[in-house]
Amino acid sequence: MVGGSEGQSSSFSSNGEDMEDNFLVCCAPIECSSPFTPVNLHKSVKLTSSSDQCSCSLYMHQACFEQFEDSILQFLRVSGRARSWSEKQRRQNIWSKKGYDLAVKACQCKCKKGYLKKDLDQQFGDLDETPPGEGGGGGGGGKSKKKKRKSNEKPLLILTTSPPNRNRTVSGCSTGSDGCGIPRHHKEPPFSFSRRSDYHAFLMSLPRQLLNPYHIKMEDETYGGNYDENRNFVLSNLTTHKVNTVHCFLCLRVLPVYDRYPLIDGLFFLSVHKSHKSAVEIEYGGQKRFLCSICVGCLHNYSARIECRHCGEEWTNGKLYQLGTLYSFDIFAAYPCCKKRSQCTNCKDNVLEGCDQPTSYSWFAQPVSCGSCGDVDFHFSKPHLSTFKITDQHQ
Repeated sequence: MVGGSEGQSSSFSSNGEDMEDNFLVCCAPIECSSPFTPVNLHKSVKLTSSSDQCSCSLYMHQACFEQFEDSILQFLRVSGRARSWSEKQRRQNIWSKKGYDLAVKACQCKCKKGYLKKDLDQQFGDLDETPPGEGGGGGGGGKSKKKKRKSNEKPLLILTTSPPNRNRTVSGCSTGSDGCGIPRHHKEPPFSFSRRSDYHAFLMSLPRQLLNPYHIKMEDETYGGNYDENRNFVLSNLTTHKVNTVHCFLCLRVLPVYDRYPLIDGLFFLSVHKSHKSAVEIEYGGQKRFLCSICVGCLHNYSARIECRHCGEEWTNGKLYQLGTLYSFDIFAAYPCCKKRSQCTNCKDNVLEGCDQPTSYSWFAQPVSCGSCGDVDFHFSKPHLSTFKITDQHQ
């Protein structure tokens, strides 16, 4: 693996900062604009929560905070007496008692336990920031120079997935509302998929050089992102079976299914074998298959070591696949490590001897003719749990 774990740890502990601080996840209640960039305490906005049970970091990227404020301003434009305020008054009053009392319902934390508010007592740790009252005006003119946002520090990764979800704001008052345009009792639809709020599982399981759209399938906004064959295939089949969570068949971790890419914190694959009871039976190309799932921790040997039950060799092919998407073949069939995994299901001879040279990973998941007995079957697709086992599980 390029880069190694040593290079990764040193990059997160530079400048004497605590490594734990560098892994703080942005608490943006809408969609974070830089999901793979840990929050820098010295260049972020600190918030407070009305709930002591809040599980979020209460720190937000500056760009995410500006989007958060924009969504609150949009709410104020249709809320009570704030509708008669000028745009300047709304922005000035947004965090004052007069404005916040009107906007509080647009400030719900993503943990759903409380409401966020900007910490007006935050002490900035950036030495380059100009203190209030200094620089040009001498403190008497009432005007201050507009400060340029510095970008000296190169982020680990800036990956914009999609514009913030503005659908949460209300364009006008509605029946059954409290006068602010927010329904008193919002009922979730009877069945829905999760909306991703962070990428914590990928941050904790992958080295830094793999945190990019090449290794993690992201939503493609080039053509609007409205239609994707693989995504629609997965979500439509799961909707039919009323399934919105699946399990990693190896470590049994529960994996929520998301409505946009990456679809899960791992990947889906199709197999002729049912790897776990949560695997959904579907029809693919007129044939029966099972929609199986595995988590990112097992794929990248982060949470456990996966071994062949027959020869004890570690399975490391999971690092070759893109995360968050669907593969239409059994990823565990490819390139068997021992004779047991390449045996004919009928005569038990080695199918690889005397057959055509494999041309791709998907070749192993297709029906192949045995050179000895002529039987055509999925010889390389073995039942997963009788072929592989987990060792050294530490999650």
